[in-house]
Amino acid sequence: MSSPDELVIVPHTHWDREWYEPHDVFRLRLVHMVDRLLDTLEQNPGYRFTLDGQAAAVDDYLEIRPEQRQRVAAAVERGQLAIGPFLILLDEFLCDGETIVRNLELGLRASRRIGPEMRIGYLPDMFGHAAQMPQVLRGFGIRDAMLWRGVPARVDRHAFAWSAPDGSVVRTEYLLDGYGNALDLFALPGQLEALVAEYGRSIASWYGADPILGMLGTDHSAPPADLMQVVAAAEAAGIETALTVDTAEGYVRRAAPEWASGDDDALAGIPSVAGELRSHARGNLLPGVFSIRTNLKQAMADAERRLSTAERLDAAFGADDHRAFFDTAWYRLVESTAHDSVTGCGVDATANEVESRLATAANVARGVVLRTMERLAASVDPDRHVVANPTGFARRAHVEIRLHAPDPARLGEGVQLLRSLPEVLGDETMTSVELRKLLARIHGRELFGQLINDWTFTDDGIRFRVAEAPVGEFDLAAFVEALEARIAADPDGSGRWRVEILADPRTVAVVGVEVGGIGVAELDPATAASAGDPVVVGDRTLANAQVAVEVLESGSVRIEAADGTVLDDALRLVDEGDRGDSYNFGPLAGGEAGEAGDSGGDAVTTPASVEVEVLEAGPIRGRLLVRRTYAIPAAVDAIDRDRRSDATVPLVVDTVLELREGEPIVRVAVDFVNPAADHRLRVLVPTAVADLPGSSAAGQYAVTERGRTGEGGWGEHPLPTYPVARFVHAGRASLIVTKHSEYEIVGDPVSGSDAIALTLVRAVGMMSVNIHPLRDEPAGAEFPVPGAQYLGTRVRTEFAVLPSSAGWAESGAARWAELVRVEPEVARGTRGGPAVVGGVAGAGGTAEGASLPAVPAIEVPGDVVLESLREVAAASGEGTDWEARFVNYRDRPQRLGAVASGAWDRTDLAGDVLERNVDLEAFEIGAARIETFRRRSPRSAVVDRD
Repeated sequence: MSSPDELVIVPHTHWDREWYEPHDVFRLRLVHMVDRLLDTLEQNPGYRFTLDGQAAAVDDYLEIRPEQRQRVAAAVERGQLAIGPFLILLDEFLCDGETIVRNLELGLRASRRIGPEMRIGYLPDMFGHAAQMPQVLRGFGIRDAMLWRGVPARVDRHAFAWSAPDGSVVRTEYLLDGYGNALDLFALPGQLEALVAEYGRSIASWYGADPILGMLGTDHSAPPADLMQVVAAAEAAGIETALTVDTAEGYVRRAAPEWASGDDDALAGIPSVAGELRSHARGNLLPGVFSIRTNLKQAMADAERRLSTAERLDAAFGADDHRAFFDTAWYRLVESTAHDSVTGCGVDATANEVESRLATAANVARGVVLRTMERLAASVDPDRHVVANPTGFARRAHVEIRLHAPDPARLGEGVQLLRSLPEVLGDETMTSVELRKLLARIHGRELFGQLINDWTFTDDGIRFRVAEAPVGEFDLAAFVEALEARIAADPDGSGRWRVEILADPRTVAVVGVEVGGIGVAELDPATAASAGDPVVVGDRTLANAQVAVEVLESGSVRIEAADGTVLDDALRLVDEGDRGDSYNFGPLAGGEAGEAGDSGGDAVTTPASVEVEVLEAGPIRGRLLVRRTYAIPAAVDAIDRDRRSDATVPLVVDTVLELREGEPIVRVAVDFVNPAADHRLRVLVPTAVADLPGSSAAGQYAVTERGRTGEGGWGEHPLPTYPVARFVHAGRASLIVTKHSEYEIVGDPVSGSDAIALTLVRAVGMMSVNIHPLRDEPAGAEFPVPGAQYLGTRVRTEFAVLPSSAGWAESGAARWAELVRVEPEVARGTRGGPAVVGGVAGAGGTAEGASLPAVPAIEVPGDVVLESLREVAAASGEGTDWEARFVNYRDRPQRLGAVASGAWDRTDLAGDVLERNVDLEAFEIGAARIETFRRRSPRSAVVDRD
């Protein structure tokens, strides 16, 4: 076979922004690499370079070298340097769909500050690809993708048509030999022609008459500066194959010119692939990253939810422009989604930095929420509360508040008293000379976080009465005058005074209240009504009209729904040894995936003791605490890595079962401090059905159907552990998660059915191991990562179980997932004066607020999910518009049914108008569609804007 006609060489780097070194170590290398690269580009006009598809690399460089901005911009303008379109090369399964959208949005914005971005979804090294990525790319007008991992074995061409669940298609260039396939061609001086010819013959069937793609680059490096000279020398020597140097986008335009010109029929004849790409056929997927450092996954999910909540409430009820704050927070969050960042498969220093950035994003969101709630609170009297619902669904909100000296006879049926708070906040003895310390403790009216309502001098001291809401006036000057008089009356200052700070009797209560979608409600404990479906609590049972829970002697539970669905022996724990690393679970000898608890005999499944305690007795909310203690091996044996050590440590697991009035779900919180190394702990939820073909899992704006086995073929066992971000459904059970998690469908001989196994913790001590039972080659170097063992680390996992004989769509899993994941916000009213808001006395100020809005801002009656509501710059260039994004998770069209005021246009994800004057209530949203709308109006006036 003859040599290939053309080889297109794409010089590039794959820049892991942080991994086995933290960000700033890698950035130093990046800066020096780009310094040299700019010289190379300017000295060689034919040189082209692809900067890894992520604009953060440019941001990182220019933060250190701001004086080089013009050189970078000039290289981009000349077409020599390809940047963007993403901000960061993300892990597509360990963030939410909205975060992927913001990644592209921020990446395009950052790129365009320099010059035109690369118009290709460059995804070279992700550990698999989410089903909706083609729809997201097309939403930004991007028609092409380029990727490596996850492509199924049936693809036998260098390009395929990849379609999202809604039918959106991108032409996808398959990096069949990885993103460094041309490195070997240039490895031996003087042999380029022979190596190119040999390589071309070996892959001729993949390319046919198309030019061959040669990716010249690898991790944290740039191709040699003399590349153009080497190419010129080969051409001068008469090499048969034409050698062209171009960018990744340039290659795609050469290989598919008709598609590039907009011909949607140009993909005929190439393979088609639908949905997510998670095949192990030709590359490692490294699925263990979904379960390592689980608290990092929780931090990501928390930051995403808090930012989304803050944006929604700020748009609907705020009075300030917080867009710059949100930009900062989203940048910190998005940069944390990198495929070696949130995955936790780097060193401990990297994981610590990622968690810190996520905390920053969450704190920005908290600040916006507090300011918005304080503004709403100014419309409500201090004896009442304001409740805000950040979801698009009308809901029965259950919130905790503090009541002053509550009289049960004067409370509504929707109030349940929980516990009393301390009344004595301070009780100490001072001498007369020390009494002036009190003046330093009083700030206006605040004392010890409460508001002073009264003070009196007793025979032997001073007594303050404080509360969370003001009663009457506090005259600080009068108090100071009285205090100074008593100090003056004791010239030697030796008199002793008892100083008491006494709070009004306070009781924490949980209250139910009806709130509309993106709506607010004023909560009056005296009139709070019951939902009419009370929770009945026994010593080991919880029940309402829709679901009943019983704790069994083993500590597992029996869950029964009103439709007869029974999930028996649910919430059993299985602890097993793990000799793997941060990339892959490593079962011990004989412990390959199979039935629950079948791990070569090393699994611990039976608790040594079980205790059950009633925490809350209903009727609004019932809670049981189940404490199980297990004796588990302390580690994998240091000599024989296929057995666990004989030494054991106690694992104490607290499981709180919660049932609320009117809800068909059982909320669960599992909490423990990890005492052991080298193990995996999972909780099992039976499905009430045996021999299931697979599962349905929701995440990244889609529900994906998955089988019980994965496609293998590469040097990695296709362990069928999968990611889930919202819920997983199998048989007659839906498991709703509140953090990015790992699950597997396993046989469960105890319940007699299949079960959903949710990983609670996976603890290992190496970033990668050279010899792995389920993987042929290392995933990285053998760096110790003691932090990933989580020894002494508290792990808390919250989820909910929805038992139903109906499927996930009919049982409302998508709706319940949103309601479980996004909780309402509540604040005490401050109208007429200061109050304790957010734990701070007087934080709400004294401003008078307008009446609360009487109608919801946006309400969706069905189960189409409102994923995002925010303020964006108005198309007119003046003021702001609302942008609302909805997702239909079902596989059939639905009427959107959204009720919202104003004139709305349908747009793509980039904000370009597709359709004017859309009726949101009548609009039909297609199967598995992401739809975005913008309201053409000034900032909402649902609350007066001062």
